[in-house]
Amino acid sequence: MFFKNRKYNLDDIQRLFSQIPIIFIMLLAIILLTITFFILESKENRKIDLLKQKYILNYEFDKKEELNKFKVYINNQVKKSFSKEEIVLKKITYKTIGYIESNSLNNFGLLEDYLRNIEKENSIELVIFKKDNLDILYGDTSISYLQRLIFNKKQQVNKYKNLTLQYIYSQGSNNLQFWNDDVKKTVRLSFFDSVKINDKEYYIGSFSIINSIKEITKKSIIDSIKTQKFNIWFYDLITQDTFNFENNKKIEKSNVLLKDKEDNESYEILEHYFTDYEYNEKFKNYVYLYNKYNFIISVFYDKKIIEYKLKDIIFDIKNDYRNLFSKVFIIILVVSAILILFTYIFSNFIKTIFNEYNDELKTKTLSLEHWKKRFELAIIASNDGLWDINFKTKKIYFSDKWLEMFGYKRNEIHTFANWFNLIHNEDKNKVEQLFDKIFAKVDDTIVCEYRLKTKNDDFKWVLARGKSFYDESGNLDRMLMMSMDIDKNKRMKKELLDIELLVEDGKIVIFKLFNDKNLSIKYISNSIKTFGFNKKDFENKELNFMNLIYKEDINKVKVAIYAALKKDLSNFTFVCRIINAANEIKWISSRVILIKDHSGEVSHFYGYINDITKIKVSQEELKLKVEVEVNKNRQKDRILIQQSKLASMGEMLGNISHQWRQPLNNVSLILHFLRDNYKNEKVSEEKLDKFMRKANKNIEYMSETIDDFRNFYKPSKVKNKFSIKECIDSLLYMVKNQYEIENIKIEFKYEDIEIINYENELKQSLLNILNNAKDAILLRKEKEKFDAIININTILVEDKVKIEISNNGGIINNDIMDKIFEPYFTTKFETQGTGIGLYMTKAIIETNMKGKIEVVNINSGVKFIITLDI
Repeated sequence: MFFKNRKYNLDDIQRLFSQIPIIFIMLLAIILLTITFFILESKENRKIDLLKQKYILNYEFDKKEELNKFKVYINNQVKKSFSKEEIVLKKITYKTIGYIESNSLNNFGLLEDYLRNIEKENSIELVIFKKDNLDILYGDTSISYLQRLIFNKKQQVNKYKNLTLQYIYSQGSNNLQFWNDDVKKTVRLSFFDSVKINDKEYYIGSFSIINSIKEITKKSIIDSIKTQKFNIWFYDLITQDTFNFENNKKIEKSNVLLKDKEDNESYEILEHYFTDYEYNEKFKNYVYLYNKYNFIISVFYDKKIIEYKLKDIIFDIKNDYRNLFSKVFIIILVVSAILILFTYIFSNFIKTIFNEYNDELKTKTLSLEHWKKRFELAIIASNDGLWDINFKTKKIYFSDKWLEMFGYKRNEIHTFANWFNLIHNEDKNKVEQLFDKIFAKVDDTIVCEYRLKTKNDDFKWVLARGKSFYDESGNLDRMLMMSMDIDKNKRMKKELLDIELLVEDGKIVIFKLFNDKNLSIKYISNSIKTFGFNKKDFENKELNFMNLIYKEDINKVKVAIYAALKKDLSNFTFVCRIINAANEIKWISSRVILIKDHSGEVSHFYGYINDITKIKVSQEELKLKVEVEVNKNRQKDRILIQQSKLASMGEMLGNISHQWRQPLNNVSLILHFLRDNYKNEKVSEEKLDKFMRKANKNIEYMSETIDDFRNFYKPSKVKNKFSIKECIDSLLYMVKNQYEIENIKIEFKYEDIEIINYENELKQSLLNILNNAKDAILLRKEKEKFDAIININTILVEDKVKIEISNNGGIINNDIMDKIFEPYFTTKFETQGTGIGLYMTKAIIETNMKGKIEVVNINSGVKFIITLDI
């Protein structure tokens, strides 16, 4: 935005030509150095990473080879351990065969002693059995062990034991076998050979004691680390024992070592397998896991050795790249300096050219200075209509703005005479006198207001301002004019004058006040005389606006003015009392417009005063009359409500008689019983008391009934909180007998809702609706038989309660639907109804209880809907 709006001169352009290339060269040099730095750094890091990868791979390969060699060595050591066991078994077996052949099997007792000694001395077990009948002569325990190992069966011992013996001799003479127990991770070796004694073939064999392969392997590993030159350490995952962990040929606990953990790979391996027995891909090149025994063996692995070996090589690589960057930096610096030098030479050359051009431009500018005055007014009046008069050719030129202002098209007005003919006849003389002064060279400027004819034959007020120009000979050459449209302002001033003349002798007083403490009056219309004051009293500052205001209303007017100023309103109104010249109180209404000065501050209040005393008096009289009529209507409503209650009292007395009939009969029977038995000695005092209590209970019930009906007819004076369910239940309790006699069923479905309103008025309204429903049902029953029913339903809808009372006593004709709530309207004979029940119900619900009542036709009947606020 800065570069867009700024105006550049030649000096600015010359500076830009000299500075921008230098700035560009410096930025380019910085960018090239930055790019070079990042490229060389990237190559350096890539070369170092490749070198590290190569050394690490070679190092890991060597460690992996060392680990594999150790595994092969351990496997050979385990095999050697079993080879020694095999030699011992063969030796004992043949020794036993030789002893049996020399002593035969006649004295088997001596043979058993011999066999036990051999077993004890050599820690082995011997077995002897016949081939033909598979009879075990010695070593039944060892055969049972093999039978369970092969078949995993404890039932049918003889069957599986014979199969085990058959398997042994099926392998032939001179056979060596390994018996692995995968569950216990143990192994036993056996060697069997056959011999014939007394023409019978016997199989004689020896078993090693149960050996743990795990222990053999563990022993071989530890012995190999101790005796051989392997850089290996060992870890038992189950016992958490380590051996040679820190190359000290010692057995240590892993949890002790991890307390003082060092930052190297061996501790990382130990920490992993200390918490997790699973294989880890990360350690695959220098750790081997014996899953079968839960052993691990690991070579000593330390990347710090690689870093130490690479330290010097990496230093040389970094040094080479630093030297390369320094060379590039020097090259870019030298090239930039050369370019800046050439730029400086070129800028001096451009500066010389611009100086020559600038001098030439200044010369031309001076020659055009005399045109400046011609365009001064044109620049000032850029929003006005501009026109130019050539007095030598009598031609006239109008701008587009001027043509638009009056509605003409170009070339419709050609000459000065054409323009002059458009001036209003009343203004021509004034304009002609001003131009005569121009022609006489008395004045060279013109300012004039006149009316000019528009294209649509109307006239528009304009303010014309012009300046004349002379040629070298001093003759009038041309005149530059501009016209401002002031038609709207002129018309507004005339309208304001008309309004002032209109109210001058009327009852409306127009005023213009200063915005000061006492609201001093700048102007007030002559109509102020209607209040007994003289206009001159205000113009001479003897009175101000606040002198008119009634003392008690002064603050009210000040508050209205303060609020309008605070809220920056364009206008405001107020009503107050004033004191006229006769010291009488008058009511006025006033509308005031706020007028602001050039700084935006409210300087004046412009408005009018209207005398509304008669209106105010009429309003007060009307208010009193309305209150009187309202009180009369309320009194009438109370009388109608009472009439409605009295009209239903006959029916309610019938309800009372039904309520009392059974209790009275009970009391009468009790009295007869007491009369007949009070001297009877067989009747106990306890029994007499019992009948007395029954009589009192019936009398109390009758008393409560009287209270219920009395409370029902007592009007509610204040609102109270009550349950809709309990209100309707108490009403139905009082009238149920009357409806049961007429075989009318009442069903009540409800939501237990509490409201604040007049409870007895609601009961009265519901009773009127129920009686209306009963009468309709009885009329229908005279014509046809049907199951009469009245449904009452209460529903909670948002914050309102709806009470719906529907019956099947027939629908209401549409032509009388709107009349049923009118007073004294009834569809019954005069002797059967008064016509005020539903009218009073509507009045109670909508006027007293501020609710709403509606009625709609439903299937075979009507539904009344009462809506009340909770």
